[in-house]
Amino acid sequence: DGENWAYDFEKDLPAGIQCVFNLKPGLKTLSGKDIQGQRTFTFSTGGPAIKSSYPYKGSTNVDEEQIFILTLDTEPTEESLLQNVSFSIEGIYERVGISILSGEEREQILKTRYPKTTNLAFVVIQSKQRFPANANVSLIWGKGVMSRSSVATEKDQILQFKIRRPFTAEFHCQRENPQ
Repeated sequence: DGENWAYDFEKDLPAGIQCVFNLKPGLKTLSGKDIQGQRTFTFSTGGPAIKSSYPYKGSTNVDEEQIFILTLDTEPTEESLLQNVSFSIEGIYERVGISILSGEEREQILKTRYPKTTNLAFVVIQSKQRFPANANVSLIWGKGVMSRSSVATEKDQILQFKIRRPFTAEFHCQRENPQ
């Protein structure tokens, strides 16, 4: 219509894309007047986001030294991950940083979980601190995680988990005859 326009891409754009639209020079209204106002329009498809995780969001039997495999919609920069991704752990007042697993260790973990090759973007992380048993833990994918094309996330993405209960064992013996 006279005030709104739409452009439909042939296929969905991936994350990490910055788009710029410019009006053609000399573009005029239907009455022949020069178009006034803004001539450049921009948008982005957003920074890296978590599409899925292992263990799954909401899992209630997470290990105290759990390694997290995150499937993303685009590759992030390592520096932005270390600055903006952390864990919030029940009973610990400060956020706990992450370690990024790489190299052969990362490949072995991915091969175990995903035996067939895939083109998905993965990041494999672990908390720098052991989780306390039976605690609630939040993985905070923070605002500012940057794609390799320099597009950052604009808001936090939070995944909740519950750490497993501590190991307990009980033994009961009933004797009918003390001899």
